[in-house]
Amino acid sequence: MRQIDDPDVLKVLTSRFRMKLFSLLFQIGPVTVSELARRMDADPGQVSYHLRQLQKHDLVEDVPELARDSRERWVRSVMGGLAVDRDFEAPEARAVVQAWTSQWVIDQFERLRDFQRTHMTLPEDWRGVAFGSSRHLRLTKEELAQLGDQLNAVLQPWCELTRSRVESNEALPDTRPIFVFYHAFPEEP
Repeated sequence: MRQIDDPDVLKVLTSRFRMKLFSLLFQIGPVTVSELARRMDADPGQVSYHLRQLQKHDLVEDVPELARDSRERWVRSVMGGLAVDRDFEAPEARAVVQAWTSQWVIDQFERLRDFQRTHMTLPEDWRGVAFGSSRHLRLTKEELAQLGDQLNAVLQPWCELTRSRVESNEALPDTRPIFVFYHAFPEEP
């Protein structure tokens, strides 16, 4: 997981289009710009422009060894996730973090809504393994930090497995991109 302490990196992800592009790259792994444009229902020039913006901050990289000719451009994401320093002092930096956080939450809930709307189109065995949960806990700040560490530790081996499959372009017949998200935060009673 990459620790983000530069608000300019987050600023590039405040664009809804770039956030969707970035998420899609995680889902499908190395891909051509043409295929990204098709999946985003966008012009390849528009996709290339936004990819260059992501590349400026080392979020995306070219994969020239996959190209079959000089016109084909392959790209992939370069990390398995973002951890954001939310304690920026400068008001401008805090505003960027807020804008990114808002777009990130919108993206997460749009993806959940899309799943709920289309889940009946999945094969029954896939529908039966999808899950969601919520819990109400009463914890100290130290316990909340420990919970976060434990949840991340549970996911780490699965992230490594996914990364190795994506990097090797391993196409297992019965794998699908899986989106996992959770939030844990203090509330005022």
